[in-house]
Amino acid sequence: MMNELIANHLSNEIFHIVGRTADALHRECYVVGGYVRDIFLRRHSKDIDFVTVGSGIEVAQAVAHALGKRTSLAVFRNFGTAQVKSRGTELEFVGARRESYDRNSRKPIVEDGTLDDDLRRRDFTINAMAVCVNEERYGELLDPFNGLGDMKRHIIRTPLDPDITFSDDPLRMMRAVRFATQLEFNIFPDTFDALRRNRARIEIISRERIADELMKIMAARHPSRGFMLLNKCGLLELIFPELAALSGVDTVNGRGHKDNFLHTMQVLENVAAKSDKVWLRWAALLHDIAKPVTKRYDEKIGWTFHNHNFIGEKMIPRIFKRMKLPMNEHMKYVQKLVSLHMRPIALVEDEVTDSAVRRLLFDAGDDIDDLMTLCEADITSKNQEKVRRFLDNFVLVRQKLVELEEKDRVRCFQPPVTGEEIMATFGIAPCREIGVIKEAIKNAILDGVIANDYAQAYEYMLLEAEKIGLKPIATKSASDIENEVFADAWQSPIGWILVKATHNGVCECSFSDEEPALGSLRGNNITDHALKELRDYFAGKLRRFTVRLDLPKTTEFRSKAWAALQQIPYGTTVSYSEEAALMGSPGAVRAVGAANAKNPVCIIVPCHRVIAADGSLGGYAPGIDRKRYLLDLEQHSQR
Repeated sequence: MMNELIANHLSNEIFHIVGRTADALHRECYVVGGYVRDIFLRRHSKDIDFVTVGSGIEVAQAVAHALGKRTSLAVFRNFGTAQVKSRGTELEFVGARRESYDRNSRKPIVEDGTLDDDLRRRDFTINAMAVCVNEERYGELLDPFNGLGDMKRHIIRTPLDPDITFSDDPLRMMRAVRFATQLEFNIFPDTFDALRRNRARIEIISRERIADELMKIMAARHPSRGFMLLNKCGLLELIFPELAALSGVDTVNGRGHKDNFLHTMQVLENVAAKSDKVWLRWAALLHDIAKPVTKRYDEKIGWTFHNHNFIGEKMIPRIFKRMKLPMNEHMKYVQKLVSLHMRPIALVEDEVTDSAVRRLLFDAGDDIDDLMTLCEADITSKNQEKVRRFLDNFVLVRQKLVELEEKDRVRCFQPPVTGEEIMATFGIAPCREIGVIKEAIKNAILDGVIANDYAQAYEYMLLEAEKIGLKPIATKSASDIENEVFADAWQSPIGWILVKATHNGVCECSFSDEEPALGSLRGNNITDHALKELRDYFAGKLRRFTVRLDLPKTTEFRSKAWAALQQIPYGTTVSYSEEAALMGSPGAVRAVGAANAKNPVCIIVPCHRVIAADGSLGGYAPGIDRKRYLLDLEQHSQR
């Protein structure tokens, strides 16, 4: 079975080319490291490492020449390595070497060595195997440290003395935990004890390298396993003291609180079971990070952690900066979820008012679904009846979120009346009063006093301005408001996109090959928001449009079809017949096709996800090539 596995993986002609090239140069050549490991773990790997006895660069140069066209070669003489890229495959070549270390650095002193020297210097037995590609010994496995046996036993173990292995290169301690997490292996007891003994050596490792290992742990199927191991061996308090501080239980007068570290690990697992979004997992890891600094004991109510969500939000930038995590929109996303994670729970405990739900939608924006996933994961009580009650209530909150979003459109809220319009209406320069009026309109919408509608917001603006002594120099009638149309255009990767909008939402979004003539039309908040979302969509950053629509009055079936189009999952397609069946009208295939073709907002409503009845890409008004591009874009972004 072992030989068959190797034979299957080495059947690719590229291994024979490398072997023949090495033979011509009279060099021993071996596939080593992760590629060999993954043969037996039955995992795909396209990056292949080769070790040669002698110069790896010379072999790489000869292999690149043998592979011919569409092959690139990069040589790194300072490191004695070379990289060959050919047809989507990366080959790394290095000469066999032995290493020695200075105690104050993880950078080794490198000398030429034998294959045995090279395998001895490797971090773990499962990475210290080699397969020969020379013709006489093609496919022969060399496993001097029984890495194959350790894989069968699911063990992470060092080839040599673990104290020397970890002291020489302390990053290997992080890698031990990472491999144990990714592969769901156990760390061999002697190896784990060496982790404890050598943990202080981690101080010579850069934060960037540690962050890279943490990101790989976080992406694993069970990320909590990695953080539990880091805590158990003592590394966590050195690399992430705020997280380690969550461990333990304090007791006063016989009253203790739950272990917040174990709770956090359970929340992280709950989130990981629902989502592979790595930054949502970071939010789960950090949602209670401020509990140690906010912990207080109250004689009447016991242990409290008041405002831990807000203080945790303020701690996030400092943690990300120190740990060399990205200080960009990912950090802001984690901040937002940590800050808001108590809000849905408060809605569950109290009566769910429309106003509270609107404000949650407003504050969470596009991240509301992730926030709800985090909050549901946060219910970890041992009282199963309490868990069931909370989760049932969360279902009601989710229903209310959907209902109010459809009715009031407050997700990614755009003020119906802009500051520029307030200035023009009352003939005033920028001043504090503009902010007062805008805030009053926003609160009126969120509290349900007025709808999220331009006409009602315009009337409310006039009323609020009158309260502070402002008089309009010009006003609009109801017919003026109803007949206003705004437009803007953007040159996308597949042509110009024209967006037209009324005050109620986008009424047209279409392609053209040439720049559209806008004439006297000018954009407004809605067209600005639509174009921003389109830019994010084409950049692969957006999966769901939130811009509101103002579809023309049409047949009841076509309106129903347009609504159904928006529900097609991202990155998937359905046929006209499938969509008709989903709408409860299986015989209306032609009508669905007509609704699709006549859809006035062909991007905002994603009708490119609907295909002809026979499964072809036909039947799409703006063009098959554009449709194919959009489908590929969505499927690629989903991966």
